[in-house]
Amino acid sequence: MSERTIKVLLVDDHEAVLRSIQALVGREPDMEIVATAVSGREAIELAEQQSPDVIVMDVSMPDLDGIRAAGEMKKRGIASEIIMLSMHYSTALIQQARRNGASGYIVKQQATSQLVPAIRAAHEGSLSL
Repeated sequence: MSERTIKVLLVDDHEAVLRSIQALVGREPDMEIVATAVSGREAIELAEQQSPDVIVMDVSMPDLDGIRAAGEMKKRGIASEIIMLSMHYSTALIQQARRNGASGYIVKQQATSQLVPAIRAAHEGSLSL
């Protein structure tokens, strides 16, 4: 385990999903949730303010979807690793996420088993789409 705490920003527009990933990540001793957001635009602002190591972001959000938000973050020079969360497994979405700078893509139904290891792998630079 790394001695440095992994700073995580969580982004999802569904409160129940946000609470559930907050509970999952929040119990990890090497992770700290620095902020939560409910929209892509809010995520960009918080990423600039908080400089998280890893951003876990929903793909489908009403104001600015996660893939576009990821692209905007990369354009602004935000160096955080980005893991996309989606209800759907889609090769097209995975390719779009990769093109917009995401390093991971997890289907929400598998988040319980895959999210925490993916955050650690992204932080170590060993996660790639």
